[in-house]
Amino acid sequence: MTFESQFDPPGRDTAAVAPEPFLERHYPVMYWARLWGFSAKTVRDWFRDEYGPGILRQENSGRRKKRDYTTIMISPTAARRVYEKRTKAHLIH
Repeated sequence: MTFESQFDPPGRDTAAVAPEPFLERHYPVMYWARLWGFSAKTVRDWFRDEYGPGILRQENSGRRKKRDYTTIMISPTAARRVYEKRTKAHLIH
């Protein structure tokens, strides 16, 4: 039994259903920036106000003598959702 299969109800067709967000692999901003041909800053800006399934944020604050930052990890499902929103025909000039 695999880790993923222990969460699947019996008789469920897993091929037709997207994986649960907590089971999906999450990738750093730089991965998506390289894949899409944008800068990491642009992709980070796209996800700055995005919350919901598939977006993990880890705040690294309270560090002495270093500035605070937030690490963002993004699943393919969340990336698809934001990419489609950003590339709608009415937004492209």
